[in-house]
Amino acid sequence: MEIKKIRCYFCRQIKEGAVLSHYNLKVCVDCFPYFFRKRVQETIEKFRMFNQKEIILVALSGGKDSMSILKALKDLNYNIEALHIDTGIGEVSEKARETVQEFCEKESIKLKIVELNQEINLSLKDLSKISKKPICAVCGMLRRYILNREASGKTIVTGHTLNDEVAFILKNMIFWNDELLSRIDPVLHERESLSRKVKPLCLITEQETKLFCETMSIKYINEACPHRSEVYEVFKKVVLEINNNFPGSIIGFYKGYLKRQKSFYLETTKSVNLQQCRSCGYITVSEFCSICRLKEKVLKYKNG
Repeated sequence: MEIKKIRCYFCRQIKEGAVLSHYNLKVCVDCFPYFFRKRVQETIEKFRMFNQKEIILVALSGGKDSMSILKALKDLNYNIEALHIDTGIGEVSEKARETVQEFCEKESIKLKIVELNQEINLSLKDLSKISKKPICAVCGMLRRYILNREASGKTIVTGHTLNDEVAFILKNMIFWNDELLSRIDPVLHERESLSRKVKPLCLITEQETKLFCETMSIKYINEACPHRSEVYEVFKKVVLEINNNFPGSIIGFYKGYLKRQKSFYLETTKSVNLQQCRSCGYITVSEFCSICRLKEKVLKYKNG
């Protein structure tokens, strides 16, 4: 996002700022943090995500999206805690861990760090080989499991942006994954032992989270995960290109999808029969959850 001399919509002064084509708005760097926090608050209220009394657990990766939402919620006086899952994939993980520790200490935010290999003492590469799934899929599965367990009834906040949500919809439309398309929502309500999960950045672009971090001097990791899904990255690039060429189009698409979703997918198609895993008690669609099935495969692997 280019920074140049503009007349700010909020303070009406000519200052260094950005043209937010997405909103047809000019905002100076001094007023942008106010604008960003305002957008976050409006999104929380619009979708009735949580209130000031609830304990909010923010999934903190160390990237610009999760760092920006954590800081915004802190500034808005929400009762927040942070959880960082150390994936143990070398220098990227080390840098991420150092970044979140430094930030949470500075902001006096309670932080818990869980190491991924504490769950299953094998590398993600080995787990991918054993499960016959991509490394990104195995990592995501483990992180969701840990996040829900650590939340223990608290509302979970993730840093999914508008870009993420639209890319996810387009990807699953191309491959017609109706199960996932039917469950897209800014608020995934609590069910059985699953905690409520919300996305306060669902109407905010990645360019905005980056600018917020820069204007607030928030350090974040910029390195991409070496095991990220290449397919998903293709759709992320497509979404960025669409919004650059047609400003405001992706937010219109996302809001339009949420409006039409019930027509596409009846409420009955969204319901999935869940039960407790016989081994760990985690909610699953089968007798044993995916994590316990993976652990069983690991045991067989270790025993030859």
